[in-house]
Amino acid sequence: MLRSYKQLIPILILIFWLVMVGMLIYREAILPRIYRGLSSKRIDVPLDSWLGLYFDEDQSVGFLHLRTIPEERSDEKGYHLSVEMQMNFPLFGQETRLRIVGNTWSSAVKGLKEFDMHLKADEHETRVEGVVEDNMLRATLHTAGETMPFSLPAPGELLLSGNLGLNAASLPPLHPGEFVYVDAFDPTTLSMGRAKISAIGRETLTINDEEIETTVLQTTISGINTLAWLSDDEEIVRAQTPFGLIIKKIAPESAISPLPVEESANLMRNLSVTSTGPAPDEDADMLRFKIAGIDESLMPPEDLRQYRDGDTWYTKRLDPEDRFLPPAEEEEDLEPYLGADMLIQTTHPRIRAAAEDMIGDTEDPWEKAVKIHDWVYTHIDKRSVLSVPSALDVLQTREGDCNEHAVLFAALARAVGVPTRIAIGLAWSSFMNGFGYHAWPEVYVGQWIAMDPTFGEHTANATHIKLFTGGIDQWPRLMGYLGVLRIDILSDPTEAEDRHEGERTP
Repeated sequence: MLRSYKQLIPILILIFWLVMVGMLIYREAILPRIYRGLSSKRIDVPLDSWLGLYFDEDQSVGFLHLRTIPEERSDEKGYHLSVEMQMNFPLFGQETRLRIVGNTWSSAVKGLKEFDMHLKADEHETRVEGVVEDNMLRATLHTAGETMPFSLPAPGELLLSGNLGLNAASLPPLHPGEFVYVDAFDPTTLSMGRAKISAIGRETLTINDEEIETTVLQTTISGINTLAWLSDDEEIVRAQTPFGLIIKKIAPESAISPLPVEESANLMRNLSVTSTGPAPDEDADMLRFKIAGIDESLMPPEDLRQYRDGDTWYTKRLDPEDRFLPPAEEEEDLEPYLGADMLIQTTHPRIRAAAEDMIGDTEDPWEKAVKIHDWVYTHIDKRSVLSVPSALDVLQTREGDCNEHAVLFAALARAVGVPTRIAIGLAWSSFMNGFGYHAWPEVYVGQWIAMDPTFGEHTANATHIKLFTGGIDQWPRLMGYLGVLRIDILSDPTEAEDRHEGERTP
């Protein structure tokens, strides 16, 4: 089986990043021009912008189309923003199309207040609509014919931060050589952090046959650098992600041009993890390696199957019998790993009925997990899907990549009382000849045992390197790893296996 599906995780993160950059352009450039200190002359006509999405400067992967209309509601100044995004490119031999359309209304002072976004990828469609009030985001998720309300804390400063580190309210004019620190949302920690914004030079760009003088701004937060080219009339005409994808102001007729197959392969390589040393067996029982390129705070967690000795890391395939090892001294609260969330719909009647049918009269938690694993591996078509993974949607469409396999497995296992969490990390792919980003479930059956229903492994092989656990809400944390994480594979891990045999690490 071609183990390439794991690359969809960083692609989805890039899509999130690109949408945020596009909305940032409006918040940082257009909104201040409409409401500069709420005192400048208003622009009373719609503002329309077409933004091209490019890989390596010249290869188009799609576009962002944004329109802003100044709009007052209840005597409050604000603006209505409509967003359309489309990406077309071949992915692992398949034509992949993603379309996002939506509308938001934001207060000029308080930030986002209402939103309604639709994401459609082939036969998969997700809609999220909601409002922001009393520092809470109250929304409804529509997926697989079902509606699910949910609420999240939404402090005003997060909504105004743009998620990319630039803050119009606190950003003074900068000249080359000058810099400023501002509060901003840190996607690697999902919390407020400090961003450094530096003017690193002047540059003349040619946009739609017009020469434009710009100041180049670099925003750095948690080691992630974003570049933006700001024109003298304060419009951001270009932005560049750390991952090789670029946004440029374009003419509407330049909006759609699909990415050739060979360039899609280059994009996948850009999103994979650089590794050195001997290539491991995809079925390896033990792996010894070193990690470089990331801060110590981003180092992987240690547990029974993954641990370190100095600067050397070890991963091993667990045996089902490992579940009988003595438990940790501190008992873990397993309740969070039995509950439902907006994408793991554990309590839904269709999920419960399917899970109970799979396990029959089985009572042993491990045997339950094995039966659910086998059903998911057998019945879910291994197909690249650019979607927001929902257990109900996967149960209905019966197709998907590692994300879809993981969320469906988690929902089914939790529904029959098996605590389950989702690991986000890396796994080796001989197809890519490197590590790619991947998701897989871990079940608690006396110990946490990693399984992989995408690859059909009751116990995940040793090339699975866990970076953290969590749902889709934690995916932005991968931004701290993309493009910088390096793995140095060391030869002959058997000596480590002998030394650590029977040991339990924290």
